[in-house]
Amino acid sequence: MEEKRKLKFIFYAFILLLVIGVVGYMKLLEVDFVDALYMTVITISTVGFTEVGTTSNQSEIFSVFMIFLGVGIVGYAFTTIVAMFVEGKFADLWKGNKMERKISALNDHYIICGSGELAEVIIKKFIDENLNFVVITDKREDLDDYSHHNILVVEGHSTEEEVLEKAEITKAKGLISTLDSEVDNIVTVLTARNLNKKIYIIANSITKSGSKKLLKVGANKTLSAVEISGKRMASLMIKPNIISFLDVVTRIGDVELDLEEVIVKKDSYLENKNLLQAQIPKKTGLIVLAIKKIEDETMVFNPPVDYTFKIGDVLIVLGREEQVDKLRHLGDEIK
Repeated sequence: MEEKRKLKFIFYAFILLLVIGVVGYMKLLEVDFVDALYMTVITISTVGFTEVGTTSNQSEIFSVFMIFLGVGIVGYAFTTIVAMFVEGKFADLWKGNKMERKISALNDHYIICGSGELAEVIIKKFIDENLNFVVITDKREDLDDYSHHNILVVEGHSTEEEVLEKAEITKAKGLISTLDSEVDNIVTVLTARNLNKKIYIIANSITKSGSKKLLKVGANKTLSAVEISGKRMASLMIKPNIISFLDVVTRIGDVELDLEEVIVKKDSYLENKNLLQAQIPKKTGLIVLAIKKIEDETMVFNPPVDYTFKIGDVLIVLGREEQVDKLRHLGDEIK
């Protein structure tokens, strides 16, 4: 943040001033380190204590230089610190340090690159799903807004390795690039892939040719917000009843349904059972729409009742959150 850079500048300026003063007085007055440091401090602070060593024209000119330099740095430091107190920036700095500690503690989280309208939709969804994520943005207004709403955020551009590393790219599970520029999306994907070979990357494609380029540099999936919106608008016009059904099937009155993934784990209720034996609709009320097979990662839609689950298979189910949670914990009471 800008305030942190100002404080670092003030700190380094004081250190440099002390070094210049100590070295200068040691040579000009021929005194030891302690006396030179003493002379430097009383000069830049203008307290007027007794000088040490034998002064000369050169040492007096040097003292004048040190006084002007010291007064300038002290004046800048004073006005900066007072302004930060008045504007509440010190609280923001403390909050920023706390945020950095939270980000460094993350593992298997998601990174959202960008803060435009598309990113806002993704952020809202991630918040609703209670997922751990970090937003990378170089827009000051969005940076302040996110930090005030307790959203973890990193300032900078996601095309830079240093910024991605601050977002703990090496420990992240997934990355979504929603930048407005095709080139920036490509560079972000390429940089992220070089830093983390295993991370799952989804990128927004601005142009038709951009999708192929993004896939070549390391994206796992690409989507075009414009293309998706266009196809949906056309479908609403051509097949309004089908689209209306798809809208209704995920929201019935006040009951909200959603598509969820359930992974078959070792020693779970689903292990080595077939779909008929599992009785998922009866026990949970969920509808099993498809199964992604672990051995070849193919998708089986409307799976047959004699399909036997294997460890690592992924069930695509439709239902409420509590129903999905019930499926994940089926059989726990027996253990």
